[in-house]
Amino acid sequence: MKILVIDENEVSRRQLFWALRRDHDLVEAASREEAVGVLENYAPDAILSGLHEQGDPDISVGVSFIEGLLRRQVAPFVIITTQQDREDIAAKLLNMGVFDIFRKPIATDELTVILNRAARLQALGAPLRVTGGDGAGQAVELPPRRDAEDWAGELGIIGVDPQIKAIVQQVRRIAPTPVSVLIHGETGTGKEVFAQAIHQLSDRKARRFVPLNCAVLSDTLVEDELFGHEKGAFTGAIDRRKGKFEYADQGTLFLDEIGDLGTSMQAKFLRVLQERQFERLGGNQSIATDFRLIAATHRDLSQMVAEGQFREDLMFRINVFTIHLPPLRERRGDIKLIADHFLRHYIEAFSRSERLTFSREVLRFLHDYHWPGNVRELQHFVERAVALSEGSTIGLEALPESVQIGEMEGALPQEGASFDTLVRDYKRKLVAEALQMAGNNKMLTAKLLGISRSYLFKLIKQMAIPTR
Repeated sequence: MKILVIDENEVSRRQLFWALRRDHDLVEAASREEAVGVLENYAPDAILSGLHEQGDPDISVGVSFIEGLLRRQVAPFVIITTQQDREDIAAKLLNMGVFDIFRKPIATDELTVILNRAARLQALGAPLRVTGGDGAGQAVELPPRRDAEDWAGELGIIGVDPQIKAIVQQVRRIAPTPVSVLIHGETGTGKEVFAQAIHQLSDRKARRFVPLNCAVLSDTLVEDELFGHEKGAFTGAIDRRKGKFEYADQGTLFLDEIGDLGTSMQAKFLRVLQERQFERLGGNQSIATDFRLIAATHRDLSQMVAEGQFREDLMFRINVFTIHLPPLRERRGDIKLIADHFLRHYIEAFSRSERLTFSREVLRFLHDYHWPGNVRELQHFVERAVALSEGSTIGLEALPESVQIGEMEGALPQEGASFDTLVRDYKRKLVAEALQMAGNNKMLTAKLLGISRSYLFKLIKQMAIPTR
């Protein structure tokens, strides 16, 4: 990679030069002004910049300079070196788009790993080229790169909605760093998928990704799951058992629905986060652990803090960087993409040899339905549809009645009319209109509705629909 090193400390520049010169092309700048001149004729793949210079009145000057580099897109990867130890500044820089942050003195072996990861990410796109122009304000043009959704799709993230694209970029930027991440979103929006993507793009991907859903277990069981126990710690503890803290060492610990932890368990968890060591239940030996924490919740933790249900100090610990996942109803343009993804998956999983597609009517239903269960509900729908479908088209017969009623949102039944009656009347109306459009041609009617002829005849008979 071509790397521009910006640091007024000559010793630091020399250290980086001798550590990286064998595998990278390095150009040095002793000040920000000198760096601006270098960038007139040099397009680096990465910039390794100090954050604070002797002449700076405060750290905000360095932050503004980095923000300018990111805004001009002078390099795909900007890495910061600093003697500061402030999580608020680190989080702000990462939010702006900084690739990683190192505290001086720099561990060059760790930096080498990060640069290698940047090189692999760069391979997903194309090299930079400098556009024509004169002066220090010369811009660097980025040619079209492989879209983020291409590699995101490989990690299970499907979507072209602008909200999802922005989140994918956040994941790419935050993944190589060690900071804790809080993923917020409704149930079923794919919080664990994004957590796994962060893990897979991090330096810990070779180690374990250890998930635990706090909502399905009592605090007592959560404690045992996290800490593990010694033999004889309690009735039934017939052997020593390692907990999630131990298994996640050097890897990633994913706590889903962390807002469901009781206050007593919150205090115990906070202590482990602060001290990075713990004891198994029934034991007195301290065990060190180094895990990257990713937490998720559908709850409003700020409101829980205000109501005394969640510890404020714990929230600050887990909320260094937050990702907000939108519900599926706010990204309707992605519904067909996601449904097609699951369709291909279950065709293979169920060994279906024939080509299978959604009918036009089913696609309309999928687009208009409000999906209270989000992506998970859509996945279960497609799984059921593939399992039950006959022929090459998934038609209206595959739709559960709960989905069908979504088409009629806002249409309230008259007094005395039951739910089943409302659904039956709607089906009867659909079939009657299709028969009229098709001139009572049964084959064409079935095609219009996206159902099999046998199912059409069954509906006509059950509902006594006139066909003449």
